Amino acid sequence: MLKKKVVVKYKNGEIIKGWVEDFSPERHFFTLYPLMEYSSKETLNLVFAPLKAIFFVKDFFGNKDYQKVRNFDDERFKVTPSQKKVVIFFEDGEEIYGTCYNFGRYEDGFFVFPLDPEDNNERIFVVRKAIVKIKTNENDF
Repeated sequence: MLKKKVVVKYKNGEIIKGWVEDFSPERHFFTLYPLMEYSSKETLNLVFAPLKAIFFVKDFFGNKDYQKVRNFDDERFKVTPSQKKVVIFFEDGEEIYGTCYNFGRYEDGFFVFPLDPEDNNERIFVVRKAIVKIKTNENDF
């Protein structure tokens, strides 16, 4: 099975980078293969409860100078009728602008897809317990 690059962010600000191979939001945990600078262990079994989100990334470095899109008005960003436009607000002040298909399928969280195709994130598993607020009403944007 293909391993996916992830950046795991905890609610307390801690970050661990590595790979996941068999990620399933239906379980309450997942196995992370951390980069050596984050752990000397070959694998870590992580539970969702203390996490903020799991970012499935294109690369581990990203572009720190890149300005993420913070609106839904740009015509380049296509949203299908089955997707909801969302803004996720976290306790630490971070906001994620994207789309999602369903909030209720998984107990621990749901997937958000970045609005901007240039974003380093391919998809994000957002942990429910880390969310302060979700905006879905397009009039709020």
